[in-house]
Amino acid sequence: MRNYDRINELPSKRTKHQRAHIIGGGIAGLSAAAFLVTDAGMPADHVTIYESLALMGGSMDAYGSAKIGYTSRGERELEPYMECLWYVCGKVPSLQTPGLTILDESHLANIREPIHSHYRLMEKQGQRYDCSGPLMSAEDAGRMQKLLLTPEREIEMKTAADWFSPLFTNSLFWLCWSSMLAFRDYHSLIEVRRYMARFLMKDYGMVWHRGILHTEFNEYDSIIKPMHVWLKSLGVHFHPGTTVTDIATSDVEGETLATALTLSNGKGVHHVTLTRDDFVFFTNGSLTQNSQMGDKNTVPEFDQQTKDRGCFTTWESLAARDPKFGQPAAFISDIEKSNWMSFFLTITADPTFFDFMEKKTGDLAGTGGAVTIVDSSWKMSFVLYNKYFPDQPTDVDVFWAYGQCSEKVGDFIKKPMRECTGAEMFAELLYHCGLKNKIEGILANSAVSTCMMPYITSQFMPRKVSDRPKVVPEGCVNLSFIGQFVELPGDVVFTVETSVRTAMMAVWGLTGLTKPMIPIYEPIYDLRVIVSSIKETLGIDEFTPENLHAIALSSPPLPTLIAFLNEMPKPVV
Repeated sequence: MRNYDRINELPSKRTKHQRAHIIGGGIAGLSAAAFLVTDAGMPADHVTIYESLALMGGSMDAYGSAKIGYTSRGERELEPYMECLWYVCGKVPSLQTPGLTILDESHLANIREPIHSHYRLMEKQGQRYDCSGPLMSAEDAGRMQKLLLTPEREIEMKTAADWFSPLFTNSLFWLCWSSMLAFRDYHSLIEVRRYMARFLMKDYGMVWHRGILHTEFNEYDSIIKPMHVWLKSLGVHFHPGTTVTDIATSDVEGETLATALTLSNGKGVHHVTLTRDDFVFFTNGSLTQNSQMGDKNTVPEFDQQTKDRGCFTTWESLAARDPKFGQPAAFISDIEKSNWMSFFLTITADPTFFDFMEKKTGDLAGTGGAVTIVDSSWKMSFVLYNKYFPDQPTDVDVFWAYGQCSEKVGDFIKKPMRECTGAEMFAELLYHCGLKNKIEGILANSAVSTCMMPYITSQFMPRKVSDRPKVVPEGCVNLSFIGQFVELPGDVVFTVETSVRTAMMAVWGLTGLTKPMIPIYEPIYDLRVIVSSIKETLGIDEFTPENLHAIALSSPPLPTLIAFLNEMPKPVV
């Protein structure tokens, strides 16, 4: 955003009489509330957030204690060009350091502890995997170039496996990239294309986690909790433990109006009547919906029932009325392909594992990013943290791990991951790290929290562009969609940025704000990024007549390039 665009727009007289009903207390819902109050000028006490869980934050949760063990279901990789996220973080006061915002706090944390991996990939029980050479074959590099130049309408319902060679999933690029993002080769080619276009600058430095950022503590304590405290202090209303089971709508003369909400909580079922001045911001899907927890000695349930899927069920009800509300079935119909499992470790007064990994990798905890075990049948990755919780004692170490293939039998624990206790998952990881003889001792001093998430990569399932609703669907007067299951051209799902950007677009759209929208960073149009990406992809230090000839032979045909150039957006003036 240019400084010229950082204006404060005067709220309309009508805005002061309007109200907002935000369904979902995750980062999208909290951001919508922030934008309504600070950008659109809506009185804070006119904003209400409904959240089915007991705590705000949705999928960005983290809780527990050193005594019973900490837990967090997910891990996020942030980066500098998440413009909307950092915009809202610049509004929120830090809970840790008076006078700073959570943007300031995060910036200082990354100066103090920058992430740079020296041991990105591991194999053969703790040995470094060779990360030198090209990221992919020349053939697949050519296919990647062609993909970036291919319109999305031509690749609807296609998968990564449909496009690339059979060797692509063994490439250095795929080993690093898919484990960072939890991609499988049967996931949507549209999403692969969007990620490549959106994060092309990550190609060079991928094996070192170049440009990956982190917050001061976990994202709940560093982002969600400060936002919640701040919004509550402004006067925003919160209703935890409340599920919105239906959004009634009416269609009159080409307009769609949300007319009522049906709420369910511990006190029963309630109805809220809506007018044209009651805005609805609906988080229509959750990556952690129907997730189930386990621990060191128990196996988490794999919840496969379809009767009650929370916000997904509410979305299904809306979609059944009008195709402009999307097609949720495209995303939630095959949980065998959209699930994976995570586990979180709390190790007390036993530095064996952390000392071993820091010495092996050369990365202090909190500075190395994710390590992926390439020969793990579960496709495991893990991240060591430094001080991840504000109250974490100095003799307590914590880290997060996940496995992409819950259906596969382990290499050490001869059971599918989904049938394992937390102790068995940790034992499998310790085996792969080269600590087979230390498993019993380390486990004795560890607490393990596990989680099975049936829909964690449902947003990546093969789809048509129309399967997701627009932020403000055609004709909608007071209804918008926010979060990870909304059509957002030019940006990607499975990021905090998407949740915040859709919230911004929804607030701007429903309130009629004319303040310029923060543009999406588009590295695909930066020649410097393109040149660096090509060099890294092909494993070359400089261009020569020979390799330029090879690049030309693998490049898309001229008509495709011309079509791409003609579709390039005009520069912002």
